[in-house]
Amino acid sequence: MSSFHFNRLYFTICLIGFALLLSLMASCSNPGNSSSEINYPTNGIVDTKPASHWYEALITGNGDLGAMVMGRVDEEQIILSRSGLFLPWEEPILPPDTASHLAEIRQMLFAGQYQKAADYIVELAREENPGYGHKRWTDPLIPACNLRLKTNATKIKNYYRSVDYQTGEVIVRWQEAQNTFERKLFISRAEGIGVMEVCSPSGGQINFWLSLEPHPMDSANDYWQGQEKQKRGIGTTIIGSKDGWLWYRCSFALARSEGSSLKRIIDYQGYEVLVKVAVKGGRAEAVENKLLIEKANRALILFEIRPLPDFDNSRLSEMETHLNSFSSDNYDSLLARHMKLHTSIYNRVKLDVGGNKSKLTADELMVCRKKDKLDPTLLERIFYADRYTILSSSGQLPPTLQGIWSGIWGAPWSSDYTLNGNLQTAILQYLPGNMPELMSGFFNYIEALMPQSRINAQRLYGCRGILIASRTSTFGVNNHFDRTWPMTFWTAGAGWLAHFFYEYYQYTGDKEFLLTRALPLMKEAALFYQDFLIKDSQGLYVFNPSYSPENAPKNSGSQACLNATMDIAVARELFHNLIEISQEFNVEQENLSRWKEILNHLPPYLINEDGALKEWATPELQDNYEHRHASHLYPLFYGLSDEMASSSELRQAAIKAIKKRIAYRQSGGDEMAFGLVQLAQASISLKDKEDYAFALTRLLNNYHFRVLNPAHNRMDIFNVDIAGGLPAIIITGLINFDQGQLNILPVFPVSQLPEGKLEGVRTKNQIFIDSLQWSPEKVEVILHSEKDQFIDLSLPRNFISARIDGKIINGSDKQENLLKGVELKKGRTSRLEIFLK
Repeated sequence: MSSFHFNRLYFTICLIGFALLLSLMASCSNPGNSSSEINYPTNGIVDTKPASHWYEALITGNGDLGAMVMGRVDEEQIILSRSGLFLPWEEPILPPDTASHLAEIRQMLFAGQYQKAADYIVELAREENPGYGHKRWTDPLIPACNLRLKTNATKIKNYYRSVDYQTGEVIVRWQEAQNTFERKLFISRAEGIGVMEVCSPSGGQINFWLSLEPHPMDSANDYWQGQEKQKRGIGTTIIGSKDGWLWYRCSFALARSEGSSLKRIIDYQGYEVLVKVAVKGGRAEAVENKLLIEKANRALILFEIRPLPDFDNSRLSEMETHLNSFSSDNYDSLLARHMKLHTSIYNRVKLDVGGNKSKLTADELMVCRKKDKLDPTLLERIFYADRYTILSSSGQLPPTLQGIWSGIWGAPWSSDYTLNGNLQTAILQYLPGNMPELMSGFFNYIEALMPQSRINAQRLYGCRGILIASRTSTFGVNNHFDRTWPMTFWTAGAGWLAHFFYEYYQYTGDKEFLLTRALPLMKEAALFYQDFLIKDSQGLYVFNPSYSPENAPKNSGSQACLNATMDIAVARELFHNLIEISQEFNVEQENLSRWKEILNHLPPYLINEDGALKEWATPELQDNYEHRHASHLYPLFYGLSDEMASSSELRQAAIKAIKKRIAYRQSGGDEMAFGLVQLAQASISLKDKEDYAFALTRLLNNYHFRVLNPAHNRMDIFNVDIAGGLPAIIITGLINFDQGQLNILPVFPVSQLPEGKLEGVRTKNQIFIDSLQWSPEKVEVILHSEKDQFIDLSLPRNFISARIDGKIINGSDKQENLLKGVELKKGRTSRLEIFLK
């Protein structure tokens, strides 16, 4: 071939390749590449290839029972899981008796001997109990087992898998020869069981093997001690079958011994899985602990997982009776009952920012990711995906780091409840996202920790009240610390978690909950501070020891410290809220003067030499900006605290602190997505549009896998906390209530997304936003309140005029963009129109 013809051919190939690339890139606006064979869910995700890793599985769950569908045709792997299925690993032991040595520890910290104080705790612990010879981890969340389906499928075409967020239904569909086959699966919120159907819509026969098997060890993709946990932590595994049934019994080898002094609050010796198969027009025959489904028209598969407090007391007969109670049901009837619960919660909130409503696959959505820009299609899809993830993993317990799912034996950080930020982020959308009933699992779990949290307070500091540990799963005693991570010094846990008890009242107005559940927990958190805090020579209280998760001052190298800004801020908020409750309801008058005294003598926040809010309110400790957490911004996490609202200097220092953390992110600090959520939360409170846009853009473009499962780091480590945080910051970036003001479009980047609509969200002060719709010319808000009240409206900067229910609103302060004293009547829907320049 001549060079001329070769070059022309090469040029033609390049043009064709370039055209194909352009076509793919255009798919965000033109889904022409999508297969006409795919039945796209109205709201969900479609993938045209099976998962290559467990974190790319399609997830479904009812809050307690979960499944991860890999989507393979010939040898499907469905990973089954259940909330609370923590493998006993470390026996809970008493926290070290550091209370007896508190004076010495405090003296070291006052003298600036920070690492010496941290080392001293470890030495005391090891002398007291040999169990402290290493850093003790929480019991890890594990997969229950795999449900495997094996076929002899050949010449597969038109394959896809999908999950419908509105129903929780996962579908795997393909064609083989002239027939279409599909597997459909959901976890019923109504019945507490898994439901699966294998069928051929075209009338082909169904033939496959079905089995329950231990989840395999994958050393290439496992984390901490995965192989050891599997081999040493699992005891007896019994797998059995009879015609139409499979069962799986698993015991925990390291379950609690009779002589243990502490009981786990989630205390299981093992678990059981039971599967029922009903076929039409064929058979489900037991063959060597498997089922052979042969020549069937369709197969209905029901399954259930139950933990066992006593492994010798099997519950298989109860489970069999339960599954048999659905003998008259088919797949569709079970799905309909489930949807009444799941869909009614999920569909309360809707978001439209002008994204492409057409048909896009997972790969086509990947093209929508841009480095520094917001794509409306991606924003909508991730908003809905994250809402689905949190709903599906919230049940009798709150979501762990991995929700209710696990495809790994050595889960990162044990997939526990990490209480120095992760769990708080995971539950962040419950209230603004209008899912308040999901808070019950969180409340129940935190209250279950209280008895052992009292032990922490007494043993570590000789204090009354509660000290909630930074890491928990099956027990709440503080066992997780070492020389580098002096977690016993973190005392803010109870106060931070109490915030959500009080905030539930602010959103719902539930006075009974406030007085019978929130107030008792808040009082115990305050009681700890009443005994723990000591005064310095100036009459100000000192937090000694102290801790700012999980950072160390630049010049000390030790995480041990004095007066961490977070510690001060949490205590300040707690006592402020207690005083509010006592004054509003005329309760706790005997404690009021003491609470006021503590609040009035807490140390002030400091500003460092760079003009940024200091992470440690100790002059000699230098800030370390290169860190994933932003704990010192706590006074701005949930609105403007009073001290921030009254000081423009502090607000400017906080903005400076945000920009310092952003600079770290821009230079490659992509670890831990929820740190970006913290930056966004603070930016919303400060109405800092620039930094909010950065955090939102970075979160959307970098922290979800290709099927939109959330990640901890940039496309790494399955982790659900931002599935709670990201929808929350989108909602509150569009509208929120703070400091007596309803803030409308405070920071949301309308310059990039100039038109949109949000429906069905809540704000504090019992305000429901039926809809918020915006365009370059006008903003319209339809809302109603559950109580009579007067509020101020904070409007976009470029507003010209406003009217409510057709009447022009007087009393505006255009310099502050405020409409003051707007009346809302209980139960009355109001329509607010804001006209823009």
